[in-house]
Amino acid sequence: DSVQPVCFEDVVATTSLNRPGASDYINNFVARKHGQEEVTVLDSALEDILAPTYGIMLYQEQVMQVAQRFAGFSLGKADILRRAMGKKDASAMHEMRASFIQ
Repeated sequence: DSVQPVCFEDVVATTSLNRPGASDYINNFVARKHGQEEVTVLDSALEDILAPTYGIMLYQEQVMQVAQRFAGFSLGKADILRRAMGKKDASAMHEMRASFIQ
């Protein structure tokens, strides 16, 4: 099966699914989009953030939204976290960990 885009959001998701990391979830995304796999999220507070991507954290902006909602990060601090994750900067992520899990 394939994504078979029917709207712009599907096209954007398809582009993102071809990036490192996200590509691991192509089969899950396709199965969930076509109703062949249940859409699940770890916490109901994530539903509105992850609904457009069928419960899969696909976009960096979703990471930022989760950091804002769960850790109370400002947009700027959430962006610093996003960049640290993108660069795989373990020390920067470790520094933010305490703020995130308080």
